[in-house]
Amino acid sequence: MPDRLPTEPVFTETMQIGIVVPDLDAAIRTYRDIYGIGPWEVFEVGPENSHDVRLFGQPVEWRGRAAMTMVGGVMWELIQPLDDNGLFARFLAERGGGVHHIAVATPDFRRTLQEQAERGNEPILSGTFSGVEVDFLSTERDLGVILEVFSGMPKKQTGEG
Repeated sequence: MPDRLPTEPVFTETMQIGIVVPDLDAAIRTYRDIYGIGPWEVFEVGPENSHDVRLFGQPVEWRGRAAMTMVGGVMWELIQPLDDNGLFARFLAERGGGVHHIAVATPDFRRTLQEQAERGNEPILSGTFSGVEVDFLSTERDLGVILEVFSGMPKKQTGEG
């Protein structure tokens, strides 16, 4: 573990809250109808819009349905896994759903990943999703939640492939 502490903030913006749900349509109805959160944009995640996806460093292909909306400046993402063994499916099986990760921005994506790896926070899941590189870091033991580091802000999913 490095001896030095950060002299300036490493993570400069909260980009997204990722919530795993067992039923995306039911979750959207609850968020929208009871809590007034929405409107939601629904999309599928799979090989057509994700590339070089790795789970614990090993290539993996996974599918899911997701929905996103903005609450202020933070994207809320609901994720329903459509596979049995992926990261989100495992979380759902173990915990029944809930907040899975918080995505953050950093001024230097590569440097941050390197520094986090030196601290033992290796990527759990990594890949490129709709043109944005992401790494889910193993920060749960320290922070109580996984941090997802974005290389940029995801664009709207509609019409992308």
